[in-house]
Amino acid sequence: MRGALRSMILVLLTAGSSVAAFLADRLVPGGNRAERVMGWWGRAFVRSGGWKLRVEGMENLPSGGAVLVANHQSVVDIPMLLAAFPRPVGFLAKRELGEIPLFGKAMAAAGNLFVDRDDPRDAVRMLREAGARLRDGRLVVVFPEGTRSGDGSIGEFQLGAFYLAQKSGAPVVPVYLDGGVLAIPKGGFCARPAGLLVRVLPQLSPGEGAGGSKERIAAAVRARILAARANERVKADIPAREGER
Repeated sequence: MRGALRSMILVLLTAGSSVAAFLADRLVPGGNRAERVMGWWGRAFVRSGGWKLRVEGMENLPSGGAVLVANHQSVVDIPMLLAAFPRPVGFLAKRELGEIPLFGKAMAAAGNLFVDRDDPRDAVRMLREAGARLRDGRLVVVFPEGTRSGDGSIGEFQLGAFYLAQKSGAPVVPVYLDGGVLAIPKGGFCARPAGLLVRVLPQLSPGEGAGGSKERIAAAVRARILAARANERVKADIPAREGER
């Protein structure tokens, strides 16, 4: 019963924040007001869910623009990242997220980018806009798995997400997320007790693939995130899954 009540609060919070962000952008343009509203929403979402958020590795975050590459477990991942970072965070997401009523409009108003993966021209436009944000010192998050994990395992990375890292030349920073798969599992609605983790890992060095091919960047980032997951599972005394050893 408590989980259902928390879920209803989260829905109302998201709807209200989405309206506020959209109106802030339309009525008082400029000043990144919609972005600030969505940042507040992320922090309030985590608190209202009753989750404790652990943030580690902030010393690994570059002072300027960077491409943050994160694994994807749950709808909780976006508010987790918004709550974790002291700086504004933008997301590069699939077009379907931008089509969610109210929320999609709010995310767009806050400067997030949505790409149609089946439209090459849209991808080119997205690369230009994301590159401009990186040059302006912004943080841009990509989820290269393309969909949420059903069990917390790390799926294969789609290479398209790494064109931005390859073309922009911005630092590539792996980010390991955990706990969302327990907080609100894929396909679920009810909020459940969970500890949430955002761990910022050291950025890729040239020797690991930074500035190289998208295939090399993807392999290096995935290896880093898999190692972080394995470390957490060792702490919790959970056996590694097949393919994660």
